[in-house]
Amino acid sequence: MTKQKRTRYRVLGLISLSLIIAAASYGFAAVNSNQTSTGIIGAEYGVKSSYVVSKIRYTLDIDTPTTFTAVDFEIDQEDAAVIAGVSATKKGPIIWADACEKSVTKWTCTFDKSIDVLAADWLFVSSRD
Repeated sequence: MTKQKRTRYRVLGLISLSLIIAAASYGFAAVNSNQTSTGIIGAEYGVKSSYVVSKIRYTLDIDTPTTFTAVDFEIDQEDAAVIAGVSATKKGPIIWADACEKSVTKWTCTFDKSIDVLAADWLFVSSRD
């Protein structure tokens, strides 16, 4: 085999390997971009809502950082009035927020008592009506 053929095979091999890695990375990223209303595939946590919920951020308690006092998020509908709650499981008892307020595009729902982070595997967002 000549040097030119070996170089050509090496280049083709590198291109093939690059394409395989790119396809695998794309597939992995697609699996991890969950639909917010169904939860993450294969995991026991997620979001359950009829809205598309995004930019979720929990506010940790200053005194006890293993608990949180509020949750911030955005939804896909501007004129909605919502309430949020958390639960340790998808079908478990829900701890509902005491108040939810909208500021521009962000909703902030606060809890009277600090909630243990381990009790918040699922976020529920529903209409106040």
